[in-house]
Amino acid sequence: MGAPKIVTDTTTQRWSRRRFMGGAVAVAALGSLTAACGTGTGTGPAASTLTPGSWPSPTGSSAGAATAAAGVDAELISQRYGLKPFPPAPPPPAVKPVTLSASDARVFSSVPLTEKVVFVTIDDGLEKEPGFIQMVKDFQVPMAIDLANLFISDDYSYFEKLYETGYVSIQNHTVHHPLSMPSLSASQQLDEIAGQQEILHKQYGVTPYIFRPPGGNYNATTLGATSQAGLKGVMMWKETMEISDMEYQTSVRRLSPGDIILCHFRGPAQLDGETMVRMMTRLFRHIQDQGFTVADITKYV
Repeated sequence: MGAPKIVTDTTTQRWSRRRFMGGAVAVAALGSLTAACGTGTGTGPAASTLTPGSWPSPTGSSAGAATAAAGVDAELISQRYGLKPFPPAPPPPAVKPVTLSASDARVFSSVPLTEKVVFVTIDDGLEKEPGFIQMVKDFQVPMAIDLANLFISDDYSYFEKLYETGYVSIQNHTVHHPLSMPSLSASQQLDEIAGQQEILHKQYGVTPYIFRPPGGNYNATTLGATSQAGLKGVMMWKETMEISDMEYQTSVRRLSPGDIILCHFRGPAQLDGETMVRMMTRLFRHIQDQGFTVADITKYV
């Protein structure tokens, strides 16, 4: 996906409340979603070029129970997923490395860090595999989930259960998941973003401050609508998790400290028969094999 076309129309218009439709329409949208969402290159800041720190590798012989977060069952993790627990992330900086402001929504795709820490983000909400909720509880790994009402309206309770684990933050991914956000008018873009703010607050009592545009497509009007809706930042990514492998945006083809990884709530129909739990298990293995752990993006931006 190429860089989105930037337009100069930043006209802001008052958000007019209207009814939003979702549910079964999500299935019809899957074709274009699978083809376009998650393949974008992003237009945020370049990946950090800082030298990786000496954060211990979770795949080392001493990793596991000794370095796992309190309460994580290393034996269960091994038996159920064939992995080791992630070591706790180092304490976040006293001052967040990425400063966000609702008056000027900033685009970011990584966090400037030296520690071997990455961030896991999951988009859409189509697949609702019960086993993934258990996986989150088992690993106790923080994640940000970017939800679009088009995909979650048939089962809001699933994401409430995820949120209640205490390891998940809920962020904004629009109402109808329009992959052509830049082609929408200012009022239409505002409807998509502000409308989802209202839905997420009503369903989960949250007020997201991070927006992820569908497919990574945005323009100047999108940034204006993001700010007007009260959100502070537009989150892109540096890697995308597919069925078994990660797609990298750099020729290095390795994780860098502070990278944001994009995943999707997808199931067997989109994963060639694989489950979301299996996909996430492979993602966790990629992260561990490269000596990284996972941190909470909301502590850094």
